[in-house]
Amino acid sequence: MKKIGIFAGLIVLAIGGALLLSKPASSPTVNEQPAAKLSFTTITNEVAKNSAVLLDVRTAEEYASGHFAGAVNLDVEDIRAGKLPDSAKTQPLYLYCRSGNRSAQATELLKTAGYTTITDLGGLDDVKSIGGTLVTR
Repeated sequence: MKKIGIFAGLIVLAIGGALLLSKPASSPTVNEQPAAKLSFTTITNEVAKNSAVLLDVRTAEEYASGHFAGAVNLDVEDIRAGKLPDSAKTQPLYLYCRSGNRSAQATELLKTAGYTTITDLGGLDDVKSIGGTLVTR
């Protein structure tokens, strides 16, 4: 009888652990390799319709030296300090930086802040590869 109780307890623990480790339905979606599926034209069309936001997470100086059309500058350090995009948490966000490192960091910070649809475009060269062209002020 004792063995049955122990066995039943282990089954309950296993099921509970599996439920805790499963992905909740409201988890953010992050597309970390969009180049094959996206074009920069698609992104700029969404941004023009205000249905998405393109974020340059580099410094203000880097942004001023050249950025992609339609991009809003929001330094990853500002995000880390608590400044968030001026958009709904469900609105699609496209992020890029110089090499892809800061955009990956910003993606994680924004996921933690509750943003649900984030696409990490990577670095400048990655965005150029899907049709982006840098513009200067």
